[in-house]
Amino acid sequence: MSKAVDFNNPEDLASELAATNTASGAVKEKKEPKPRVIKVSFTADRDIVAGEVVSFDYEVPKSAGIHGIVAGIALAEMTEDQLKIEYRNANSVYYKTKKAGKTDPSKAEARLNACKEEMEKRGIQPTARAATEVNAATVANLIKAGKISIEDLQALIDAE
Repeated sequence: MSKAVDFNNPEDLASELAATNTASGAVKEKKEPKPRVIKVSFTADRDIVAGEVVSFDYEVPKSAGIHGIVAGIALAEMTEDQLKIEYRNANSVYYKTKKAGKTDPSKAEARLNACKEEMEKRGIQPTARAATEVNAATVANLIKAGKISIEDLQALIDAE
């Protein structure tokens, strides 16, 4: 059993950290991903001997791995629903890059502006989440759930 580390002693702490780092070993290298290969086979109906089954392997290119309902579709070719999804995605990416501050948001801003222009050209309004209406039933449910206390609510009413 190893001795206890004194966190008030910098030398003791440094030696323990060094021992831990050497015990964990070297950093693992990330392996190159295997190519995605699809086995294709079909029965020829002409040009080759009719009825002959031809099989071959096809390696799917990396660019075909794009995910998402609107990936690879030009803005002008999108349907109204796809354009709204693209606007929402572009707005999210722009907000996140702007908030992070580590990268230049100009590319994300250009994508967002292109979506806005296309939506404006077609007369589509961006959708927004509607605010929930607060009524007595909503407040009662919040009190039942324990998210609001009656005493705090009364204190706020009395304060005004």
